[in-house]
Amino acid sequence: MHIPDGYLAPAVSLALAIPTVPAWALASHKVKRVLNNRTVPLLAIFSALSFTIMMFNVPVPGGTTAHGVGGTLIAVVLGPWAAVIAVSTALVLQALFFGDGGVLAIFANCLNMAIILPFVGYATYRALAAGSPVLSTRRAVAAGIGAYVGITIAALAVGIELGIEPMLFSENGRALYSPYGLSTAVPAILAAHAFGASIVEGLITGLGVSYLQRRHPEYLTSLRGIFAPDADAEGAVTSRPLSQVVVAAVAASVAVLAVLGLAESGGDPARMFGVDWSHVDWPSVASMLLVTGLIGTVVVPLSYLLLPHNVRRVGAAFAAVAVVAPLGLIAPGFAYGEGGVGNVQAAFGYVPSGLNSLSGVFIAPLAGYNMPLPFFSEANAPLWHAGIGYELAGIIGILAVGGAVYAIARLLRGEPDRPAATGGER
Repeated sequence: MHIPDGYLAPAVSLALAIPTVPAWALASHKVKRVLNNRTVPLLAIFSALSFTIMMFNVPVPGGTTAHGVGGTLIAVVLGPWAAVIAVSTALVLQALFFGDGGVLAIFANCLNMAIILPFVGYATYRALAAGSPVLSTRRAVAAGIGAYVGITIAALAVGIELGIEPMLFSENGRALYSPYGLSTAVPAILAAHAFGASIVEGLITGLGVSYLQRRHPEYLTSLRGIFAPDADAEGAVTSRPLSQVVVAAVAASVAVLAVLGLAESGGDPARMFGVDWSHVDWPSVASMLLVTGLIGTVVVPLSYLLLPHNVRRVGAAFAAVAVVAPLGLIAPGFAYGEGGVGNVQAAFGYVPSGLNSLSGVFIAPLAGYNMPLPFFSEANAPLWHAGIGYELAGIIGILAVGGAVYAIARLLRGEPDRPAATGGER
């Protein structure tokens, strides 16, 4: 869903700043209403979670990959305006340091994933959860559905932005920027999300809300949303153990994705999602899992020990997500509309001139979430080398995003001891 440089004309990229920049300014004003000693670190942790989720690619129909965002989860806990700040910060740092999304396309990417996604997801959640207790199962289900709808609509926006480029900017029958027309881009990116990434996004959000209901209900009951304060009765959490909910939800999602993948391959497991899985070096995958697992045995407990007491469990859980992020390296293919010049050349037989000139306008220092050192990036290095580099780059990104949002939140809050507008510390 990240649009790279060269796929949008500069005029379009700048035009998309018109809705995006005012949204940033309004979010900065709105979010002050929930900033206190509890919400400042919580906002930073959720922004780091969004960054981590976006690192994790999953195979989807069409032989491509896609990822979740986590924007609706942030919106449910802290409100959509807080999600604007959290996800936008993650997206900007991704573009500047990791080359995930173009620097010229920052306004477009933030509009799609940091504004459209959380507001649509939150509005859907509010509509489905209206009248139900905050701690009810209905709330968690509504959050999951809202997340599914939010990221799917954001994907539609991406498809439209890519698809109108050939209509607006072409020369001698050839596109100057994105070569994917509306009739191709919209169905392809919608299918990739509706039957893949959107399911993952809904699962993450629904389980995230369910987890908070059971372990940290104060985040849902005393931290009211800043878009539309929730005045419903708190209710009680269902007695079903969280582990059962997690296992059932994950199993159901994996089953759905497996059925879709097999349907596309004609029943051949080696060709699930239309890609050739025989090209995957499975022994290297096993080595990568072992090494990253060992890193996790250090990182997760360390996160628990170093984080503030009121957020250490949530933070450690998010660190665990970061540990498994390199699993996304296993999936063959690349995200639709995010291929490089060589991918476009292979698909269309030519490279649009604008795409060719703008695609290399900025080279991120940790491009591809890889460490710029021989051990991690040498041509014939085994996959587990790249996995470690991916994990280390991710940890750097998590700390950078969390730290940046923490600093922004403290700056917006003003005086450290000033009570929040929602009633002070709780």
